[in-house]
Parts: sequence; structure tokens; C-alpha cells
Amino acid sequence: MFRKILFVYAAFSLILTGCWDRKELNDQAVVLGWGMDFVEKGKYLATANLVLPLASKSGGQQGAEQGGRPGFMTESAYGKDNRDAEQNMQRKLSRVLFPGHRRNIFIGEKLAEEGIFSMLDEYGRSPMGRPRTNIFVVKGGTAQEAMSLAYQLETNPAIAVQKIQEKSGAPISRSLLDFFIMANGTGCGIVPALTIMQPEVKTDKKTKNDSPPQPTLGIYGAAVFTSQLKLAGYLNYDEFWVRLWIAGKLAHRSFTTLINDVDADQAGGDPKDALSGATSGKTVSVTVDNFKSHITPIFTDGNIKFRILLEGEGFVDENNSPLDLSKPENVKKVQVRMNQYLKEHVEKVVVKVQKDFKCDILELGDSVHRHHPYRWKKLASDWEKTFQEVDVDITVKLDLTGTGLTGESLLPTREGGEQ
Repeated sequence: MFRKILFVYAAFSLILTGCWDRKELNDQAVVLGWGMDFVEKGKYLATANLVLPLASKSGGQQGAEQGGRPGFMTESAYGKDNRDAEQNMQRKLSRVLFPGHRRNIFIGEKLAEEGIFSMLDEYGRSPMGRPRTNIFVVKGGTAQEAMSLAYQLETNPAIAVQKIQEKSGAPISRSLLDFFIMANGTGCGIVPALTIMQPEVKTDKKTKNDSPPQPTLGIYGAAVFTSQLKLAGYLNYDEFWVRLWIAGKLAHRSFTTLINDVDADQAGGDPKDALSGATSGKTVSVTVDNFKSHITPIFTDGNIKFRILLEGEGFVDENNSPLDLSKPENVKKVQVRMNQYLKEHVEKVVVKVQKDFKCDILELGDSVHRHHPYRWKKLASDWEKTFQEVDVDITVKLDLTGTGLTGESLLPTREGGEQ
């Protein structure tokens, strides 16, 4: 019996194939970032950020450079599309390109203007693609320029832009998936936009150990695409958060507004007394880390309008106004002023989206689809035109739950504020 069992096991071992198609890790070139630029019709330039194995063994700046080498390698190649460029790039690499860990996709501005439909198909079709990938448009530049720029705090610029986006309050590992969803919904799309930022003040390096500000990557805001997936324009950094808040995707944000230094110290009265005639230099800054959005479609006489309630909770970070924030009525004044300021700003961005972009990146149509699917069937075919004229009523309700460690400033009052 033992010999029979041994014979059966031996027979099975002959038909087991094992991992015949495996690729060892030291035979793969791990792609963290991939970029595409438009050269001419039918010709594109692909750029890849590849991990350098030796540099990745330790973290921080020490890991970013070993013997003067950066923590990443940038390679490029021309091609008719993504796959063709990848094949041409492979001719120069000793390892097989592995896009399974690709975190970010960079699109040059010229390609965005020409249209990105032909470039996005591979990202959704290939089994190696990750739907939860970040996609960025490089405003005023190319993908290759952005990907070739070293970032001192991270070993790879592809990692840096993802972290910068997160610290700006925007969701990460979502923009490509969200873009696909929007393109198949309302027809248009929106993705984060990067820019290469020059130092505000240029300082020369006097010794080899000096570290003056250098050109670096930064978040510009968002790039808006038409239903033909061509670049329509941009929302800047101070407008991008409005769209995130309305869409329920804003995580945190700080706001600064002016407080009137004439009416601020008046006892009693309406809190709105602190809102008129605000002058420069009298500011209050708050940080909000709990945002909510409620979009309500309203149908009357065959017409549709929207009521949007934006809520948030935050605390005072800095007070340079004459207000003594140890008094609850003064905190109320700041709260009223902040709500007014935010409401005015949100309304301006909504009008800009409706009139300039003519594209529902605010996801109002999606709210109709969710709450009134049968009505949406009648609106969907002409929604792009309807969205441009629809009435939107904005209400902002920001609650200040704290004023920091102190209510009244530890500094003496110098400008006639409340004692």
C-alpha cells in the first residue's frame, strides 16, 4: 500500500507545472508614475518614474540619494499610444516594466487640450492598471517636466504629489476612478492639476550646505474637461475646495476672512454689525475638519432648482481682529462673518462653473439621478444645457466649536479693541 501511495504522489508531481511564468522581483522595473505628452497627431511621448532598488532600502533624504544618485529613474520613449510607447521604452531597460504599483498618471497640458480619450482606454482595460490611481494635468507644462523634477522630502516625485494632494484636503487614490464615473454619467470630468512652482523669492546659495528654495511641484487646483474629454479650463487652488465641499469630498481646510475694526468692539447689537466695512489687517483664521454637503433638487411647475446646504465645524486658529473671543457674542460675530464670506465665494465658483465651463462637475445631476430616477430620464438628454441655467440656492452653516487655548489674546490691546 505504501508503494502504491508513493507511486500516485510521484505521478502527480509529473503533471504539476509550477510557476512557469513567474517574474522575479529583481527582474522587474517597478513603475510608480507614468506620464503622457502630445507631440503631434499620432505621436506621443511617454515618461516613466521607476524605483531604484538601492535607494529604496532606507527612507527620507538619505534613501533618496546614495552616492549622489536620486531615489528614482526617469525614462521616456515615443509611441503611437501607451502600449506602443511602453514597448519602445522596454528596448532601453534591463528589467520588465511592471505597472501594477503605478500610483500616479501625469497628463501634459497640450495633450489635455487635444483630448485624452485615446489615452485613457488602456488605463481601464489593462489588467495591470489600478482604477484607484491618481491622474493629474500639468498646467502650463509637460508630464516629463513634472516627473523629472526631484522632490527633496520624498524619494520619488510620484509619491510627493499624492501626499501634497492629501494635505490639501482632497481625496487620494480616487481621481481616475471618479473621472471614469463622471465621464459615463454627466459626460464631463475633473481631475487635480499640478504646476511647477518657482520660489517666491530667489536666494543664491552661498555655501555648499545652504538649501535655498528650489522649483518644486505644487497643486494648482483642478482641470475641467468637456464631454469630448478636452480641457475646458481650470479651477485654481482657492476654487477647487468649493467643488470638493459641494461633492462631499473635502476633508479639511483653513479659511481667513476680514473683520470690521470699527463695529467689532460695539457692545450688543446684531452680530452682522461686524460684517460691513471690513479693512485689511483685521483677520481671523479658522480650521475646519468636518464638512458636510446636502443637495436637494426641487421641482416646481416643471422646472428644477437646487438647494445646497454646506455645513462644517471648526475652531479659531488665529485672531488679528479687535474682537475679544473670550466673549461668546464675539465668537458669534466671527461665525456670521465667516459664513457670509464662504457663501459669497461658493456662489462665485458655482456661477463660473455654469457659465464658463458649462459642465456639471458639481454632481448636481447625480443627486437628481439618485433621488428622482424617473425624472432624471427626462432631464438626462438635455442636462448639459439645463445645468447652465438652473437656479442654485447656497446656504453655508459653519459652527465654531473652539477658540484655541485662550479666548482673549495674551498680547496687550494696542488698537482700541475690547478690553
